[in-house]
Amino acid sequence: MGKRYVCDYCNKAMVATPASVRTHNKGLIHQKIVREHYQQFKDPETILEEESKKKRCVKNVSGECPFGLLCRYTHFNGAQMRALRELVASRNRPKDIIFPSFEELIHKLLNEKTNKNHDSRDGNTVMYDSNGVTHVFPWTYNSILESYGENLPPSVKRLKIEDITDAKIETWG
Repeated sequence: MGKRYVCDYCNKAMVATPASVRTHNKGLIHQKIVREHYQQFKDPETILEEESKKKRCVKNVSGECPFGLLCRYTHFNGAQMRALRELVASRNRPKDIIFPSFEELIHKLLNEKTNKNHDSRDGNTVMYDSNGVTHVFPWTYNSILESYGENLPPSVKRLKIEDITDAKIETWG
């Protein structure tokens, strides 16, 4: 019967003549399978470099591209390219940087928030009136809201001492 050649990539058996092996190796299906095999061993930097140079494949969007990895256009969509960029960026970060834990970040944020107002302590807002009387409110003001000026609703505006002293409260409710 003669010698047989079995392709390691395609798992296809054929007569072991140079012409048939050469024809098989030049075939689109064989080249596609070989490219897919070696694609799994590429590092993300190489894949990103190759794919970012290509335009999007119009036929792949509809699922009709017969070329697969042999296509000269990219089959990566925008989200996949962003994820690949993030992966490459995270691999290129120095390893000796120790990132803070979630608890440390929360404590830092809370400390910054309460320390922005130098007239606040323990999460309470301190206000001094013209007579020197100290008023302590059990909340803090967000200083970002002050940039909006007078366009804020009364419930969000920063309380001034004049608002308290000039208040005419006739009835409650």
